[in-house]
Amino acid sequence: MNRRRTAAILIGLVLVLSLAGSALAAEVIVDTAYVVKQKDKAGVVLLDARAEGAYTKGHIPGAITLGGRGAAVVLRDVDARVLPVKTLEKILGEAGISRDMEIIVYGAKGDTGMTVPFWILEYLGAEKVRAYWGGIDDWKAAKQPVAVEERKLPAAKFAAKAREDRYASTEYVKANLKKGVQIVDSRTPKEFSGDDIRALRGGHIPGAVLIPFEQNWADPEAAKKLAQRIATNRDGMALKDEKALREIYKGLDPKKEVVAYCQTGTRSTLTYVVLRSLGFEKVRNYDDSWIVWGSRLDLPVVGASYYDFVKVNAALRRIENLEAQVDELTRKR
Repeated sequence: MNRRRTAAILIGLVLVLSLAGSALAAEVIVDTAYVVKQKDKAGVVLLDARAEGAYTKGHIPGAITLGGRGAAVVLRDVDARVLPVKTLEKILGEAGISRDMEIIVYGAKGDTGMTVPFWILEYLGAEKVRAYWGGIDDWKAAKQPVAVEERKLPAAKFAAKAREDRYASTEYVKANLKKGVQIVDSRTPKEFSGDDIRALRGGHIPGAVLIPFEQNWADPEAAKKLAQRIATNRDGMALKDEKALREIYKGLDPKKEVVAYCQTGTRSTLTYVVLRSLGFEKVRNYDDSWIVWGSRLDLPVVGASYYDFVKVNAALRRIENLEAQVDELTRKR
């Protein structure tokens, strides 16, 4: 075999592998057509990650629920930390989910209620987890049928194979600050700068780059517009196209490890899912996130700021005085 033919074969092989990698990455986030095609197949489970009340009002036919306030809450403790592996195995197994299934997770369009369980399932070693980004909103917009009856699956055995390379602890982040790990801060600019303090200190982790999680949405102002009733639906929370997303994350090396964090490791799961969809393999979500990092005085912080407790206490006293005045007026009536 001559050199020219060998080179051509090698180039072709590289292209095939590249295309295969792109296809695998593309399957991280799926659309309505994919869900319609896959949802009723053997070995596929559709997990509605919303709260039980939303599920009972209408869900994709065949979808199951973890109940309560939604999968993102059920799978974490009161401090929003992921539950112990054995506990997670029990919850998922009782819901009829096993690790070898294809698990399609959905919720409201572009919402972290879907991305939190996606990350947890990948952390537990599930290899075929899909994120239906458009969720129930896109499903209804496509005029697909909606069910109200709850679906219960037979109990299964979820045998976790925890992937520590999907999870970052505080000690892990601390130990890797100067070792080339890329850190993405998914919070707001004010949280990053220390102007918005949500722990003992404000500021950010040294070396972190700020990429607010809303930047992944077609309209980063979508949540504000909904709150102000400027928008009447979640269309602005659609995912940007691949070109725009790659532009957002162009400063990151996809071959190097990335750790995403926010306040409680919630918003950062949306960043996690997007990076996974772009082909980043070495991605971790920092579970403790800022609420722990910012409150530990032994950890370094850039732009550290502290609450003005004198000012806060004065404001609280003013509120107490107003409440007392209201109570007095109420009694006189």
